[in-house]
Amino acid sequence: MKLAADPGKRWTEKFVLAYTPVWIAAVVLVMATRAFTHWGDVGHMALGLGLCLPLWIVPLFWGPDRERPFAERHIWRFNLWIGLYSFLQCYFGSALFFDVLHMEYHFPVTWIVNRTPLFLYFMTVAYFSTYYVAMSVLWRTLAPKNSTTVRAILLCVLGYAVAFAETAGMANDWLRDYFSYRDKWFVLLWGSACYGTVFVLSMPFVFRMNESPDDKPGRLGRLAGEVLAVNMAALIAYEGWALVLK
Repeated sequence: MKLAADPGKRWTEKFVLAYTPVWIAAVVLVMATRAFTHWGDVGHMALGLGLCLPLWIVPLFWGPDRERPFAERHIWRFNLWIGLYSFLQCYFGSALFFDVLHMEYHFPVTWIVNRTPLFLYFMTVAYFSTYYVAMSVLWRTLAPKNSTTVRAILLCVLGYAVAFAETAGMANDWLRDYFSYRDKWFVLLWGSACYGTVFVLSMPFVFRMNESPDDKPGRLGRLAGEVLAVNMAALIAYEGWALVLK
């Protein structure tokens, strides 16, 4: 696997990949033991924050570019991009999953924002961090730089694969009473294509950040505007999928 050449970005990729088994193990343990059924709002929020915060806290103490201003460090720019995009997608993008793909949440919580339990907003940050790093490493390793067509096809495959893997992993028997789809196989086939659009549209923007050691970070305002623009593109794509699948 080919990691980034830029030291800060390479460290970020190593850190996220090393942290990934930790959050996956925590999620599997919680699902297998069904401990969450007795937690309520505070316990669920503790889980969400507990999975998300290490991505922000650990870089305070480690990393090759700790002496640089926060706005110039790759890990902080990456976290800002992923954090904003995760929250926007949870708030605005979930409508397609509720109304078209018939997703249902029945977690024992009352802290719910726009039909999605609040703790899932924070868990999504951990999920998305892993997804984008894994896709970036694979895209850099497998995609030939001199073939735009092959790179685009591989990007679509990666986006679909990530969406399929999350759907298959979460719609399981352990969570059946708390998280489910009316037709799991329909969602795996077509819902993965819808959800994968989120990653296909956004991955190039995440990938290009500090891809070369000579890249200079732009303003944080521009980064935030980029996230908003990509999120809007994803929502427009969702509307197209809704017309096709309804």
